Amino acid sequence: MEAGSTNIYSVAKDEVRANLEALLDEGLRAAGLRKEDLDAGCLGSAGLGREKDRKLFREFFRSILGEIPVTLCGDGEILLCGGLDSLEGYCLIAGTGSVAFGRTTGGELVRAGGFGYMLGDEGAASWIGKTAIARSLRGAEGRDLPTAMMEEILKAAGLEQSADLIRFVHHDADKAKVAALAPVVTEAARRGDALALDILSAGAEELTLLVRSVLERSPHIKNKTLVLAGGVIEHDEIVTGKLKKSLAEEFPYLRVTKPSGSALDGACLLAMAASR
Repeated sequence: MEAGSTNIYSVAKDEVRANLEALLDEGLRAAGLRKEDLDAGCLGSAGLGREKDRKLFREFFRSILGEIPVTLCGDGEILLCGGLDSLEGYCLIAGTGSVAFGRTTGGELVRAGGFGYMLGDEGAASWIGKTAIARSLRGAEGRDLPTAMMEEILKAAGLEQSADLIRFVHHDADKAKVAALAPVVTEAARRGDALALDILSAGAEELTLLVRSVLERSPHIKNKTLVLAGGVIEHDEIVTGKLKKSLAEEFPYLRVTKPSGSALDGACLLAMAASR
């Protein structure tokens, strides 16, 4: 099923509610069900990681579904549950952004990162792209490692000269456009570019720090399994290789795995748990 955004930080409140109702109606039609047939539900969405945001969505669902219990959580939580096929464990996501989670069976969450493009997303594609721009500009002035990335960065961004990157970052580019530059860094690193390799190594270190933060603050979580997910994990073997090596050395007790299921599977697990 597809509908408009449900991220309260991306679109207006009334639009979020309308998109939610449209998505629910489409899903019910496809399944041949009515609202009255529902026992419980789960919504995992970007922008639902904090209690203040969940309060608004509870009001939305109360007006749409009445008193049917609906579990509300961030999209990372449903990916954790689906990826582990369990309500308990750990998850690290490194895609456009980055965040790490730990979850108990009872629903207690510990998280690290997830502050967004301007404040964090370390080790993720947006951070890799932004760091590559900044450090390539520094390198051109002899203030950083030498690199041959500048030409490819400009080509990928559709720009003519390095000075154009200043306006690109401050006025023209959004998070997705900056994240789209990450493959340039990966390709350069594969060719042995010193700066590209340094950026990806730093990214792997930052992702390790996210995992460490969550592990140190959640010794009560019994399932010591970490699922790795996201585009950087899937497509950048340099970051992923360094990350796995670091995790194995620092946390030998931690079982690191790829997702066994999807975020949708996780939402279904959480909905079933709410219906008991």
